[in-house]
Amino acid sequence: MSTLDIYDYVIVGAGSAGIPLAARLSSDPAVRVALIEAGPDYPTPAGTPADLLDGNQMSLVEHDWRFTADMLPDRRTRYFQGKVAGGASSVGNTIAIRGVPDDFDSWAAAGHTEWSWDKVLPHYLALENDLDFGGEYHGKDGPVPIRRWRPEELTTAQRVFYDGCLAAGFPQVDDHNHPTSTGVGPAPSNRWDTHGRVSTATAYLAEARSRENLTILAGTAVSRVLLDDGVVRGVEVLTGATTRELRARRVVLAAGAVCTPAILLRSGIGPREDLRRLGIDVRLDRPGVGAGLGDQARTGVFMVPKPGAENFGASVGQIVLRTAGTGSGRENDMYYAMVNHFDLSVQFPHLREAAGADRVFCVLVVAREPSSRGRVTLDSPDPRVAPHINLNFLTTEYDHRLFADGLRVGWELAQTPAIRDLAERVVILDDKVLDSPDTVRDYVTSTVDSAYNPIGTARMGTADDPLAVVDQRCAVIGVEGLFVADASVMPSMARANLNLTTIMIGERVAELLRATR
Repeated sequence: MSTLDIYDYVIVGAGSAGIPLAARLSSDPAVRVALIEAGPDYPTPAGTPADLLDGNQMSLVEHDWRFTADMLPDRRTRYFQGKVAGGASSVGNTIAIRGVPDDFDSWAAAGHTEWSWDKVLPHYLALENDLDFGGEYHGKDGPVPIRRWRPEELTTAQRVFYDGCLAAGFPQVDDHNHPTSTGVGPAPSNRWDTHGRVSTATAYLAEARSRENLTILAGTAVSRVLLDDGVVRGVEVLTGATTRELRARRVVLAAGAVCTPAILLRSGIGPREDLRRLGIDVRLDRPGVGAGLGDQARTGVFMVPKPGAENFGASVGQIVLRTAGTGSGRENDMYYAMVNHFDLSVQFPHLREAAGADRVFCVLVVAREPSSRGRVTLDSPDPRVAPHINLNFLTTEYDHRLFADGLRVGWELAQTPAIRDLAERVVILDDKVLDSPDTVRDYVTSTVDSAYNPIGTARMGTADDPLAVVDQRCAVIGVEGLFVADASVMPSMARANLNLTTIMIGERVAELLRATR
């Protein structure tokens, strides 16, 4: 095999992290990069489906992996994960909020000094073109536009939620991406205007596609990483019914916190007993692969809207409130938003019967740092069989207290007269329910759902951490030439919607890899 048949980097997953990583690495014409995506890739806006262009709605049906997850012992749920070039950035809600500085300084304090706030801030700046703010905390030259909603652009529901939060005493925030911000204000969004979504595919690949040293392979699944005596030699890929190998000096898994651990497990890297049970040769016993799955959970005050109150065609969320949970002492660990409407055939389907309607709007209550942890495992070594996802929500009393307190805040905000005027009725919840700790607990248990922000299934750690999968440079411990660059590596949750932080991880790992080439 000639050197021309060997890539310098094979990047698995053209998502929020994988595309920035591929774009930055391939900017060196001497480096050959292959970027592999299991879903479709749409090279031009004209050929891109409308659901991906519309930033005002999440695309949860047409470009999805169709995973399910065990959320509670007696309830499974759809678990939406983007299957398309751009990943979550192509299908998500375009909320572009960074983690808070303490998130990253806590990583550094645990031994991951390459991930302190001072180390990650330059990469947040490098990715963004902030259309509203400048100065030391905002980038202007990056590929991803960041804009905030103007007062005249707010829907009625968003405007009254904003006013209700201010009336409740929460401070006004003009810039949620300032490192000291807390309170209520317009959400920063990855878009140029009031409608269109800007994904990593549209932001980074427009320039990079023409590079001769970058190969993009869409509609191609990676079944496993190929190893020789603990050294990477490439990946095995599946395109339709055809299996082949791609050779590489380095492989970077950027397939997300569900698919990345699944690939590691199929490659023989993971808990020894789990691999043996599936008949997979054990290449490296790493108990942390798939373990420690964290996600943000949510509930809310759900209301059936009066006709015309759903704001069809407008953004489903424009104003957000970030604040400390009652009694948690954690800055911005609770997130509240008015959601103009949820389609109950897609999200929160377990509420459909109680609502007696197809759609609801909601004062959403999101816990950014719940303490419950789940796991990603395999039911089969066949890459065509979905991994098993166990979210394991609400397994700690801390999480129940967090949600009980958060729900009461959400209920008070929902009592704003102008919000109640938009609703025909409230679903299930009333003052009587809130008066009893037991009924609050039952309500949270019956309504909780995922915010689709998984982390931690191949987390970084120090040499003495038995559950660590990668070191702080995101190299898989015990394998030469294998790296992870997505939310899998996060040792703890960032207090934000994760898309912007995942893009930052791609940018940061690109710098770390260039420094060691």
